[in-house]
Amino acid sequence: KKPAKKTSEKKPAKKPAEKKPTKKPAETGPVVKQPVQKPPTKTSTKREGGTAPEIPPSQSLSNLPGVGEKLQLRLHESGYYTIDQISRARAESLCKKVEGLAMQSAVRLIQSAKSYMSHLASESPPDEAAESPVETSLESTLKSIPGIGPKLELKLREAGYSSVPRLSRSHPESLAATIDGLSVQKAREIVEAAKEVVRRQQMDTVMERITPPAAQVTEEKKDVEKRPVPETESKPERRDDKASKSSASVLTVGPSSRAPSTAARMKSGVKSRVPKAEKPKPKRTKSNLPVPEPVLELQEEMKLKWTSPSAAAQIPQVQETVEVVNLDSRETMELLVQEAIEILNETMTTGRPAFEIPSRSSENIVWDEVRDLLLLGMKTVSRPYHSLASVVDATRTARVMEIVFQLLRANLHATKREIYYSDVNLFRDQKYSDKIIEDVASMLSTTRDSVHVVASARGSAMGRVLIRDGGDTIDLTKMGTGGWAITPFLDQVEIIESDAEFILLSEKDAAVMRLAEAKYWNRQPCIVITGKGSGDMATRMFLKRLVKELEIPAFALVDSDPYGHYIYSVFLRGSKRLSYESPFIATPELKLLGVLSRDLDEYNIPKSVRIPMEPADVKRVKDMLKEPFVKANNRWVDDLELMLRIKEKAEIQAFASHSFEYLVDEYLPRKLETGDWI
Repeated sequence: KKPAKKTSEKKPAKKPAEKKPTKKPAETGPVVKQPVQKPPTKTSTKREGGTAPEIPPSQSLSNLPGVGEKLQLRLHESGYYTIDQISRARAESLCKKVEGLAMQSAVRLIQSAKSYMSHLASESPPDEAAESPVETSLESTLKSIPGIGPKLELKLREAGYSSVPRLSRSHPESLAATIDGLSVQKAREIVEAAKEVVRRQQMDTVMERITPPAAQVTEEKKDVEKRPVPETESKPERRDDKASKSSASVLTVGPSSRAPSTAARMKSGVKSRVPKAEKPKPKRTKSNLPVPEPVLELQEEMKLKWTSPSAAAQIPQVQETVEVVNLDSRETMELLVQEAIEILNETMTTGRPAFEIPSRSSENIVWDEVRDLLLLGMKTVSRPYHSLASVVDATRTARVMEIVFQLLRANLHATKREIYYSDVNLFRDQKYSDKIIEDVASMLSTTRDSVHVVASARGSAMGRVLIRDGGDTIDLTKMGTGGWAITPFLDQVEIIESDAEFILLSEKDAAVMRLAEAKYWNRQPCIVITGKGSGDMATRMFLKRLVKELEIPAFALVDSDPYGHYIYSVFLRGSKRLSYESPFIATPELKLLGVLSRDLDEYNIPKSVRIPMEPADVKRVKDMLKEPFVKANNRWVDDLELMLRIKEKAEIQAFASHSFEYLVDEYLPRKLETGDWI
């Protein structure tokens, strides 16, 4: 019985034990909350996540389209503070944790977060930090986009589209679905206008990076203030053909600072913003040496033609041609950046980017009767990325543009061979890289010298002229029999002084050696140049500079064969391959001194040293007779027709059949004194 009483006594003791938690909530409270410790951690993370410094601006949820202040607050309450967390979440768990979020909205939100993270990963870290100033600078211009009024601006901000960059990254369909009363067509116009604003902002940022130092700018300003500013034509606003279709949706903020398009540059050229200082003219002196009278008459005729308006200038221009200008490094860099931005814009808008390059085929070569030059026409060829036939050339074009931009930024020059070796696997052969270099120069409507790509020069010069090359003064009368090697960096060469009255251009190096041994410039005041063949660009450019700056005539001495006449035509009118550079390398004042077809009989060249013409030679002569610039010169036509009749050709060295000194002692003086040239 006693044990039974004990058990009965213990039972009422358990009852107050059960009531203890109700009587003492303060003591038992912590014990009950111990297993449930997640809510306190959430509240602590809320406080930590709520602090703005701990969330990077690029990871803020407000960067996602469709995330407003209310949805952002609910996501924070559910433990999602960054875009990275949203991109790694599952749609089911996101719907369960976030109150009022549907499954379809959760899927769309996760997809937006993933695309944002992939876009963020493709950018460099400095660009991430540069996003915030762009957004803050454009945040106030949201209302300035066409079609956005105060009410629509309020709706956009409530939906999370608080800045122009965010609006430009959105999809028109999702934007129309998020904003009540906004159609898809209207959303597309707004997004395109926002993209245009961002593109202009990016262009300004890039141009600020390539702006010259302040000291250089101040020096240029001082030079401009000292000299009178000439009247310049207004710069044409860049307007692309594809952009003109949607001109209503394009936003223009302030005056356009963009370069003209490829078609606009081809038509009107690119004018230099700062007028360049004119180089001082060389000092002209008298040599007191005998000068043939016909040479002096030709010299006066040239000066009169340059100073007085020509009658040929009144001839109406039959066909438009590409206007090429010589640019400095900064202007060329601006054009390269503009072309790259155009390709990126086409990639984002149409998905079919393409380079528009002037066609350099024979059908697009025009003979300008006014300037007497072979120029490039206005036809263009498209080089798209999406075509298998042209994707390799398009990639090579982009690569050459990148190399040229690096050269310009570093203020360096490179040869065509170096360009080829910079990416051998892509170019495969130098002929392809050489072609792309010329395409890039013609696409920018500038010279190859402006893109800092030069060809290895092989010409030489000697005679009565004093020059300065890279700070060194050089007297070309004291260069021996080899002469001064013409440098491709002619922008560093200055013609100081000369007393020469004419220039002799020889095709053959052997003839120049004969003139150098005899020091022919001490008999008649002249300058002797050789291109050792058809002549490279540096030799042609140096010849043109001598003629223009010294205002003296030039005479060509070539073989009496079709190839010799072709070499003369290249120096005279320019080549078809480099027709876009003809105004800078061609010399229309050049005269053909010899060897002419009629000289073979007139100077008694023996039949034993004459060479019979081959069928290929006959074909070349007939092709030259079809050229319009040859037809315009009757004396040239007569000499070519005589060559076809006698079917014989001869080299300059054929005069050695009389004597080794015959060329210097008899032929050249007689030709110059009688004025027997074409």
